[in-house]
Amino acid sequence: MDITTIIIGVAIVALCALPFWLSGYARKRREKNLTNALNEMAQQKSTTICNSEICGNNIIGIDGSGRWLFYARCKGGLRECVDLENVRTCSIVDKSDTLGLLFVPDNAPDVYLEFYNSNVEATSDDESRLAARWHKIVADRLMAMHS
Repeated sequence: MDITTIIIGVAIVALCALPFWLSGYARKRREKNLTNALNEMAQQKSTTICNSEICGNNIIGIDGSGRWLFYARCKGGLRECVDLENVRTCSIVDKSDTLGLLFVPDNAPDVYLEFYNSNVEATSDDESRLAARWHKIVADRLMAMHS
């Protein structure tokens, strides 16, 4: 084997591995930005995130006291805080083109946290599990607060 063959072989392997490395790097950077956004919102409310979950371009989390629910989305830069003490009900909105959680507060406009939109993303498998899991977390929290 001569040096030229070795160099060409290494270059081909590097070119094949590059897309995987770039994809992993972009995912980690997106997750870090989402986590930072959630932590910034929590700091504004003088609390900290105790439970959070990232799914695609979305992150959702709840503070340690269970009063504040935080949500951020990469695409569009959407950030929402929901004060669960003022929420009457939480429901899953599952339409053919969107999926999310709808919060109905006592004396404020409804808040819709969109986990999936067919105009933006291709699939909704993980998002439906995320919506169901967080609906249960919020419903349990609301039941504890209002009982």
